[in-house]
Amino acid sequence: MVIKAGKELLGRLGSPLSARLTELPAGSWSPLLEGFVYRFFSARRVAALLDALGEVLRAHGSLEAAWRSTGVVGWEALEAFSSLFQKPGADLGVLLPTDGSTGASKRLNLFLRWMVRRDAVDPGLWSVLSPSDLFMPIDTHVLQWAHAEGLTTRRAADKKACLEVTDALRVLSPNDPLRYDFAITRAGMAAKNTLEQP
Repeated sequence: MVIKAGKELLGRLGSPLSARLTELPAGSWSPLLEGFVYRFFSARRVAALLDALGEVLRAHGSLEAAWRSTGVVGWEALEAFSSLFQKPGADLGVLLPTDGSTGASKRLNLFLRWMVRRDAVDPGLWSVLSPSDLFMPIDTHVLQWAHAEGLTTRRAADKKACLEVTDALRVLSPNDPLRYDFAITRAGMAAKNTLEQP
């Protein structure tokens, strides 16, 4: 489903996407996305994200440079980076956390995992962070596993749960606490019987 939606989305946006993001003015994406929907990602939210991406890329040249521009570290950096995309009236929904959010910022933490770690799963294109700086992407599957292992007592997949689980994993692997992410997620899915069967 996600591959199908991704192909449809990229087909609508045109190429090269990197150039189009910086060249097209705000508001250009909405007509191209009319009728597009994937789960809770509506055309309006995707258009708002693309407008914000274009603005950030025009201002900083790249997302990595935008992250570097925040000048802060840790969770504060996640919040500062996210704030670069927040504009009055723009509804990004769960795509990026808003100021003061108590959520786990799962999607941003997943993005950072892909950009920073380098292995058979993650391409690791960024050098601005090291794997030791990352936070565990928390969802219901990871939270269930973390409960079973005694890493957190949190009932919600929120920021506090994310910090507690990440701290516990840093004890096991200080240089790369997310090295277990893929296996943990699969274990959590299996426990909930949501793991796809071949």
